[in-house]
Amino acid sequence: MYVSPALVLILGGLLGGMNSDSAGQTYESYTKAYHTAADVKRPMLVILNPPAEQVAADSAISVEKLREDTTISKLLDSYIVAEIDTGTEHGKKVHELFGNKPLPRVVVIDNSQKLQIYRSSDHLENTKFKEVLETYQDGTAVSASTTLNWARQYTTPGYCPNCRRF
Repeated sequence: MYVSPALVLILGGLLGGMNSDSAGQTYESYTKAYHTAADVKRPMLVILNPPAEQVAADSAISVEKLREDTTISKLLDSYIVAEIDTGTEHGKKVHELFGNKPLPRVVVIDNSQKLQIYRSSDHLENTKFKEVLETYQDGTAVSASTTLNWARQYTTPGYCPNCRRF
Protein backbone atom coordinates (compact mmCIF):
# COMPACT_ATOMS: atom_id res chain seq x y z
CA MET A 1 0.00 0.00 0.00
CA TYR A 2 1.41 3.36 -1.01
CA VAL A 3 0.92 6.33 1.34
CA SER A 4 1.66 9.79 0.11
CA PRO A 5 4.44 11.55 2.07
CA ALA A 6 2.32 14.70 2.07
CA LEU A 7 -0.52 12.80 3.78
CA VAL A 8 1.89 11.46 6.41
CA LEU A 9 3.21 14.96 7.10
CA ILE A 10 -0.28 16.42 7.40
CA LEU A 11 -1.49 13.66 9.73
CA GLY A 12 1.71 13.84 11.76
CA GLY A 13 1.32 17.59 12.12
CA LEU A 14 -2.29 17.26 13.20
CA LEU A 15 -1.74 14.42 15.67
CA GLY A 16 1.55 15.76 17.00
CA GLY A 17 0.16 19.26 17.25
CA MET A 18 -2.71 18.05 19.41
CA ASN A 19 -0.40 17.30 22.30
CA SER A 20 2.13 20.06 21.83
CA ASP A 21 -0.42 22.86 21.47
CA SER A 22 -1.97 22.10 24.83
CA ALA A 23 1.41 21.93 26.61
CA GLY A 24 2.22 25.29 28.12
CA GLN A 25 -1.16 26.75 27.23
CA THR A 26 -3.45 28.25 29.86
CA TYR A 27 -7.17 28.32 29.20
CA GLU A 28 -9.49 31.01 30.49
CA SER A 29 -12.51 28.85 29.64
CA TYR A 30 -13.16 25.84 31.84
CA THR A 31 -15.22 24.24 29.06
CA LYS A 32 -12.41 24.42 26.49
CA ALA A 33 -9.86 23.15 29.01
CA TYR A 34 -12.17 20.29 30.03
CA HIS A 35 -12.68 19.13 26.45
CA THR A 36 -8.98 19.41 25.66
CA ALA A 37 -8.05 17.41 28.77
CA ALA A 38 -10.62 14.74 27.89
CA ASP A 39 -9.27 14.52 24.31
CA VAL A 40 -5.61 14.18 25.30
CA LYS A 41 -6.35 12.17 28.48
CA ARG A 42 -4.26 14.35 30.77
CA PRO A 43 -5.05 15.67 34.24
CA MET A 44 -6.52 19.12 34.52
CA LEU A 45 -5.37 21.84 36.89
CA VAL A 46 -8.12 24.33 37.65
CA ILE A 47 -7.25 27.59 39.39
CA LEU A 48 -10.24 29.64 40.51
CA ASN A 49 -9.18 33.19 41.28
CA PRO A 50 -11.27 35.85 43.01
CA PRO A 51 -12.48 38.79 40.93
CA ALA A 52 -9.69 41.29 40.32
CA GLU A 53 -11.69 44.21 41.74
CA GLN A 54 -12.32 42.43 45.06
CA VAL A 55 -8.83 41.44 46.16
CA ALA A 56 -5.21 42.39 45.85
CA ALA A 57 -3.23 40.71 43.10
CA ASP A 58 -1.10 38.97 45.73
CA SER A 59 -3.91 36.62 46.78
CA ALA A 60 -4.70 35.50 43.22
CA ILE A 61 -2.70 32.62 41.77
CA SER A 62 -1.04 33.57 38.51
CA VAL A 63 0.02 30.76 36.18
CA GLU A 64 2.38 33.23 34.53
CA LYS A 65 4.18 33.80 37.84
CA LEU A 66 4.22 30.05 38.55
CA ARG A 67 5.89 29.42 35.21
CA GLU A 68 8.81 31.66 36.24
CA ASP A 69 10.01 28.70 38.32
CA THR A 70 11.46 26.25 35.76
CA THR A 71 10.60 23.16 37.82
CA ILE A 72 6.96 24.20 38.20
CA SER A 73 6.82 25.17 34.53
CA LYS A 74 7.94 21.67 33.48
CA LEU A 75 5.42 20.10 35.85
CA LEU A 76 2.61 22.32 34.54
CA ASP A 77 3.28 20.94 31.05
CA SER A 78 1.85 17.61 32.30
CA TYR A 79 -1.50 19.31 32.93
CA ILE A 80 -4.19 21.07 31.01
CA VAL A 81 -4.36 24.35 32.95
CA ALA A 82 -7.48 26.47 33.37
CA GLU A 83 -7.09 29.81 35.15
CA ILE A 84 -10.59 31.08 35.84
CA ASP A 85 -11.51 34.63 36.86
CA THR A 86 -14.64 34.25 38.99
CA GLY A 87 -15.58 37.86 38.31
CA THR A 88 -16.85 36.96 34.83
CA GLU A 89 -20.19 35.30 34.10
CA HIS A 90 -18.42 32.12 33.00
CA GLY A 91 -16.22 32.23 36.10
CA LYS A 92 -19.24 32.60 38.39
CA LYS A 93 -20.84 29.51 36.86
CA VAL A 94 -17.63 27.51 37.21
CA HIS A 95 -17.26 28.66 40.83
CA GLU A 96 -20.79 27.38 41.50
CA LEU A 97 -19.90 24.03 39.90
CA PHE A 98 -17.04 23.73 42.38
CA GLY A 99 -19.32 24.44 45.34
CA ASN A 100 -18.64 28.17 45.92
CA LYS A 101 -15.61 27.35 48.08
CA PRO A 102 -13.26 30.09 49.36
CA LEU A 103 -10.97 31.63 46.75
CA PRO A 104 -8.38 31.24 45.41
CA ARG A 105 -9.02 27.53 44.88
CA VAL A 106 -6.77 24.91 43.30
CA VAL A 107 -8.29 21.69 41.95
CA VAL A 108 -6.67 18.77 40.13
CA ILE A 109 -9.01 16.59 38.08
CA ASP A 110 -8.01 13.07 36.99
CA ASN A 111 -7.31 11.86 33.44
CA SER A 112 -10.90 10.76 32.86
CA GLN A 113 -12.25 14.16 34.00
CA LYS A 114 -14.52 12.46 36.53
CA LEU A 115 -12.82 12.91 39.92
CA GLN A 116 -11.29 15.79 41.80
CA ILE A 117 -8.14 14.12 43.08
CA TYR A 118 -6.86 17.23 44.87
CA ARG A 119 -8.59 20.40 46.03
CA SER A 120 -7.56 23.19 48.33
CA SER A 121 -8.33 26.78 49.18
CA ASP A 122 -5.17 27.09 51.26
CA HIS A 123 -2.42 29.49 50.29
CA LEU A 124 0.11 27.30 48.47
CA GLU A 125 3.76 28.28 48.52
CA ASN A 126 5.89 27.22 45.55
CA THR A 127 7.27 24.21 47.42
CA LYS A 128 3.77 22.94 48.23
CA PHE A 129 2.65 23.66 44.68
CA LYS A 130 5.58 21.59 43.34
CA GLU A 131 4.66 18.76 45.69
CA VAL A 132 1.03 18.78 44.52
CA LEU A 133 1.99 18.91 40.84
CA GLU A 134 4.52 16.07 41.24
CA THR A 135 2.09 13.90 43.20
CA TYR A 136 -0.80 14.12 40.73
CA GLN A 137 0.99 14.55 37.39
CA ASP A 138 -0.01 11.07 36.22
CA GLY A 139 -3.68 11.93 36.76
CA THR A 140 -4.51 9.22 39.26
CA ALA A 141 -5.68 9.56 42.82
CA VAL A 142 -3.20 8.81 45.54
CA SER A 143 -4.67 6.33 47.97
CA ALA A 144 -4.08 7.11 51.59
CA SER A 145 -3.02 3.93 53.27
CA THR A 146 -4.42 3.66 56.74
CA THR A 147 -2.74 1.23 59.05
CA LEU A 148 -3.83 0.15 62.46
CA ASN A 149 -1.38 -0.81 65.14
CA TRP A 150 -3.00 -3.93 66.53
CA ALA A 151 0.05 -4.66 68.69
CA ARG A 152 -0.46 -1.55 70.79
CA GLN A 153 -1.65 -2.35 74.26
CA TYR A 154 -4.36 -0.29 75.87
CA THR A 155 -3.97 -1.27 79.49
CA THR A 156 -5.42 1.67 81.32
CA PRO A 157 -9.18 2.05 80.93
CA GLY A 158 -10.14 5.25 79.22
CA TYR A 159 -7.16 5.43 76.88
CA CYS A 160 -8.64 3.14 74.30
CA PRO A 161 -10.20 5.30 71.55
CA ASN A 162 -13.12 2.86 71.34
CA CYS A 163 -13.73 2.78 75.12
CA ARG A 164 -13.59 6.46 75.93
CA ARG A 165 -16.55 7.80 77.80
CA PHE A 166 -17.71 11.26 76.90
